[in-house]
Amino acid sequence: MDKFNSSLTRVQPILKALYEIDPSGESWIKSLLDIASRRDFLHTAVTKISLGHLVKPPQFEFPVDPPKSYLKWLIERPENLSSPPVRAWKNWTTKTQKMRSRFLLGDKEVQSAAASNIESCKSLPKTAWWRFEGVTCVDCALITESAAIFIEGKRTERGPSKEVLWYQERNQIHRNLDCVAAYAQEEGLQYYFVIAIVDKNLMEQDPIRRKEWGALMSPAVIYKSLPHLNDGELKEIARHYAGVTTWEDIIERFGLKSTVLLH
Repeated sequence: MDKFNSSLTRVQPILKALYEIDPSGESWIKSLLDIASRRDFLHTAVTKISLGHLVKPPQFEFPVDPPKSYLKWLIERPENLSSPPVRAWKNWTTKTQKMRSRFLLGDKEVQSAAASNIESCKSLPKTAWWRFEGVTCVDCALITESAAIFIEGKRTERGPSKEVLWYQERNQIHRNLDCVAAYAQEEGLQYYFVIAIVDKNLMEQDPIRRKEWGALMSPAVIYKSLPHLNDGELKEIARHYAGVTTWEDIIERFGLKSTVLLH
């Protein structure tokens, strides 16, 4: 086991422990949202709604697609995209390389066909050449009768991942928000949230780390990361970011043993 793999050493042990305490999630899901850094913002909203029981155990490495609107935005604005490195091109089929090369060279016919394919497909194919964002694997998804909650866990990383091939402004937390909103709509779920969990000591000792997380929902940052949304949509989706909490705070709140964290 990779000792720095936050999914294996932090996310899974913590969420499995909470699930064992109460498989319905009723006694801990709202509290988990409430202790995040935006608890004052969310407290009233969350306490007034019913999230319902978990309909399945915590889903680890949960795969979810991006919204079609984002993929279409990428297709319609090739001037905003970066050409991936050579090592990435080598992983694609000859046909994909050809189509993407034509696209980047400004072939309007190819661009139009891609936009049409995105609009018409019932489900997103995994390997289509025009798919410029892949499947997001969320560290943990909590699916209740009325809500989807995506959890992103970090250990030593300073902030959310920004490693993307095509659109460099895409932030991991914003990507999760975008995906969970689309997932909730597709599944007919009324509510959705994203929460991040980090190491308390590292957060307290590193001002750069605190600044990175603190600026996530600033208008300038979220606008660049979710360019396919209008102002009203940006404000709405930002409301569903529960904020950041720490592994240590979760252990204290729910009375878990400190040994639940694997070292």
